[in-house]
Amino acid sequence: MVMRQVSTTITRGVGRRILVLFLLAGILPVLFTAGLSHYEYGRASYAESALKLRGGARHYGSEILMRFDDAVRKAGYIGELYRDSAPVSLDEHAYLLENVDAVWLSATDQPIRIPYGRPTEAMLSILPDRAFLAGGNTQLFIDGEGAKTQIVLLRTLAADEQRLETLGLALNVESILGPRESAAFASDFCVFAAASGASLYCADDRRRPNYALLAQSALEEGASPGVEWTLKGEPQLAAIWRQSLSGIARGPALDIVASQPKALAVESMVNYRHVLLPAIVLVFVLVAVLSLNMIDRSLVPLQRLMTAAKQLATGDLGLRVRLRSGDEFEELAEAFNNMADRLGQQFDALKAMSDIDRLILSGAESSELARCLVRNLTGILDINTAAVIARENKSSRQATMITSRGGKLSEDEIELPEDLNRTWYQPRQVSIEEVELSEAPYAERFRELGIAYAIVIPVVLEKDLMGMILLGSSTRLSLNDFSTQRCVELAGRFAVALSSAERADALFRKASFDDLTGLPNRQLLNERLGDMIDAARHEKYSGGILYLDLDRFKEINDAYGHSVGDIVLSQAAERVRSEVRDDDLVARLGGDEFVIVLPRIAGNERLKATASRILTRMSELFSVFGVNHFVGASIGIALFPDDGDSVETLLKNADSAMYRAKEAGRSRFEFYNVALNAESRRKIELERDLRAACHAEELDVYYQPLFSLENGVISGAEALLRWEHSEHGFVSPREFVPLAEGSDLIVRIGRWVVEQACADLRRILDAKLHPGPVSINVSARQLGDPGFVNDVIESLQRHAIHPCYLQLEVTETTVAQNRDIAIDILKRLRNHGIRIAIDDFGTGYSSLSYLQNLPFDVIKIDKSFVDLIGKDESSDNICRTIIRMARELGKASIAEGVEEEAQVEFLEANGCDIVQGYHYSRPLPMDEFFKFIEDQDFHTLRRQALHLVR
Repeated sequence: MVMRQVSTTITRGVGRRILVLFLLAGILPVLFTAGLSHYEYGRASYAESALKLRGGARHYGSEILMRFDDAVRKAGYIGELYRDSAPVSLDEHAYLLENVDAVWLSATDQPIRIPYGRPTEAMLSILPDRAFLAGGNTQLFIDGEGAKTQIVLLRTLAADEQRLETLGLALNVESILGPRESAAFASDFCVFAAASGASLYCADDRRRPNYALLAQSALEEGASPGVEWTLKGEPQLAAIWRQSLSGIARGPALDIVASQPKALAVESMVNYRHVLLPAIVLVFVLVAVLSLNMIDRSLVPLQRLMTAAKQLATGDLGLRVRLRSGDEFEELAEAFNNMADRLGQQFDALKAMSDIDRLILSGAESSELARCLVRNLTGILDINTAAVIARENKSSRQATMITSRGGKLSEDEIELPEDLNRTWYQPRQVSIEEVELSEAPYAERFRELGIAYAIVIPVVLEKDLMGMILLGSSTRLSLNDFSTQRCVELAGRFAVALSSAERADALFRKASFDDLTGLPNRQLLNERLGDMIDAARHEKYSGGILYLDLDRFKEINDAYGHSVGDIVLSQAAERVRSEVRDDDLVARLGGDEFVIVLPRIAGNERLKATASRILTRMSELFSVFGVNHFVGASIGIALFPDDGDSVETLLKNADSAMYRAKEAGRSRFEFYNVALNAESRRKIELERDLRAACHAEELDVYYQPLFSLENGVISGAEALLRWEHSEHGFVSPREFVPLAEGSDLIVRIGRWVVEQACADLRRILDAKLHPGPVSINVSARQLGDPGFVNDVIESLQRHAIHPCYLQLEVTETTVAQNRDIAIDILKRLRNHGIRIAIDDFGTGYSSLSYLQNLPFDVIKIDKSFVDLIGKDESSDNICRTIIRMARELGKASIAEGVEEEAQVEFLEANGCDIVQGYHYSRPLPMDEFFKFIEDQDFHTLRRQALHLVR
């Protein structure tokens, strides 16, 4: 029967023509669709594989970056061990030697020490960048090729102008550059030096790719992310990723190359062919059978199918064929519709993955990734409601839920349950009415939308729940549905995207924010302040910056340690933040310096008010471990764009204003002006020239004699520092001494003055002359120098000077800055026989408790009181009181700045012991002072010297 029908159909002209046309219309579109889908799928599969390889290379590069970051931190810990004076054994700190082959320490004036491993001569011969390392930075050297690759990390332990002490680490190449077990299956990784192209490391050196070809491809605009090459006749696929190390150390950039056999990379394409070919054959068979049996009575359904097939061939995957014939044509139509559905869902899924990959590469945030995914979910699935939950960060239970309902997106902040049991890590279907709100934070939103059931698909990466995908429906859904499986694949891709976003955010925060205070650092400040300056210039408005420096932070840091200092800095940052608006920017430049940016201001009143509030808060006591500390702050204010059209200029000018505030008495604010800029420039130039003069020994020591009012003979001298500038001539000590005291230069100059004074004393004593004790002024920085006492004693011993010939002058302010340490040092010096004098008495932190505890021999009356003798009754009374107090305490009194005979008569009448000033003699250079002593009564000086020694 069937054969007769077939024979009849194919022998009729119309049937034969219809049969031929039907076959052509049915077979050719299927072939075209199959070929098109094969081509598109192949291209997408190839691109996806290349992106996966590049992602693997990027992940590998991030791992290398984290290993280098870990090595830098461990180098810092090792450096802290060797900064202490006690001997250190690295065997007790084995955890610091992970990934380290050798450790050595080198110093400018000492042989190299090797406490661990055996570094090569090439490693030990590396010359560090002195200027770069002196700033506390880390220098990284990567050299060699293949098995000869060497990685060396250098870090400064101590540095000054003449001596550099560095810590060197030879890092293990295999553990730093080698892949981990988490590397992609059958993938090979190679690491190349980006600058030279040298091969630093290959997991399998036999499979090393063509780096030049990869590097050239990476530079070509619009080039494919992957490059094909051939190894022993087998096609390979490779991708490259350039990893910069600038965020953690100064070192070369690395090119990470990931490669894989092409057959494995596009394995999904091969599987696709296995599915496609049987499907095509099935279509062919169905077309032939159905056409032979149904051609006479099914031309209309056939025509509809032909039309639908033609539209499908054009890429319109949304068309569906609806037949109710009750025969094979209806089944064919359903098969056609299912195929179109699957193809459409598959293309939508590929598009969703492509969108997510694009966002990953662009560094998008997790919320943007979630919106992209939820928009694609409603396009892939035949549902009206879908949601995505993305956890905000790994250390928090807070999450964001983005819901799509009818094409509209809504966003909610939710809190994940504390107990995330195993059910959270498995896809499941739940009834919204039956679940507890405490266990399902999404249920409340779904109930509001009238959703009865939801499929929950976890977003998991390396056993870490990072979010969820939710598919809402009014009826139960099948977990084995093809669409649901596509969502599971999307969940895996979304997990990778969230992890990448978290890593990018962590790296950004590390590079842009201060670890201690959480404030933006100098780099982020420069970026944001630059944008604010440009906006202010273009939009014609003004802004201001407050440059804040803590006044007494260094003394606290030196006396109580960095742990206390860090807490003070954190408290200071919180106080500053509490006194500004949310849109104001607060940043930490480093040390105890902060910058507050007020972007939009109208006049200076808001700047003054903000600065006053901050100064008030800074004047409050800082409590650390039960101990109260008084810090205070000084603020310099500059406006933009008026006071600077660049970040560098604006900060420099605000810094100048801040130093003016310090000079004016601290705990205040000053505005920048042009004259201040010229003054700051002069100070910078003078400090630079002062360093050069100190290095070239161009400074001089002058001596101003002191005279006894009892017998009128010389009773000592004060050593005074003088500087004759090669261009500016004589520079007043009032101008250059504060510059030296504001830096570490005063310690070096003070050491030189003591040495020079001892040498001059030796010359005088060798001539059988006895001038009495020579007074030398001592600053707070010198008292804070651990080697100060030894420097003084060694100079006396070197020149064979009796300690009684040396008198050190300290001010009350100098002692008050670090009272306990200063008193201890002065007691040690006095125990050696050195005399101590309190200089400028009555002008600093005067306190009887200081006089009770402070070891001293002499009180010097400040010139400001002596100048007003006979002119101001209060000054007369102060001078009488100081002289009487010194006499009652058994101490000598010295009046400085005596210039008039009336002052001499007053001081003599009130019992002052010694006077000093221009009325007797100006400060004299050494040769004139020597001659001055020779002109004095030798026998009187001899008796004075014997009495002094006794």
